[in-house]
Amino acid sequence: MKYLPIIIITTFISGTLFAQTDNSTFVSNTQTTFGIKTGYNAIQFKIENENTESVQKEAGIYFGAFINIPTSDIFSIQPEILYSSSRYTFKDNINLIHVPISIQFKLANNFTGFFGPEIQFLLDIGNLDLNNFNNLMLGFNFGASYKISSNFSIEAKPYFSFSKLLDNGPGISRKLNILQIGLAYQF
Repeated sequence: MKYLPIIIITTFISGTLFAQTDNSTFVSNTQTTFGIKTGYNAIQFKIENENTESVQKEAGIYFGAFINIPTSDIFSIQPEILYSSSRYTFKDNINLIHVPISIQFKLANNFTGFFGPEIQFLLDIGNLDLNNFNNLMLGFNFGASYKISSNFSIEAKPYFSFSKLLDNGPGISRKLNILQIGLAYQF
């Protein structure tokens, strides 16, 4: 939660900077677009017990939708809503809703870079009691995409969590980080 003010201030400053264009001299031929995406979801849990630390890596899938709102010929804002499911234990899956809001910027040769805050909502973890887990996690994502045709692009982005998934006092916690690699279709 200590990073929440930083995320809010960064988002506010970014929005303010993009809003400072003079419409009488700025003409853009860009338009708002919608799309869908799906791909591979690699999740990493950092597990801290009283005397040990370990890392658990699991795989899964994600899919969802996005809207790309251009602010200029180079920059745009892209909110998304994604569902992901990955293995948590031998018999339980972790299911999350991701809501990233990325600032995108065009690079050379069909490459686009992006970064921004992300909120994750924990839907369920199999038969485990959700009262033991944080239902809302905050973090940061960044990445790049490559446009392979006029409608299709491939992307990769890591997510780094500021919040812990599980925090049962001193010495017992779980934190997750995610890498998503996928394909997007823009209408």
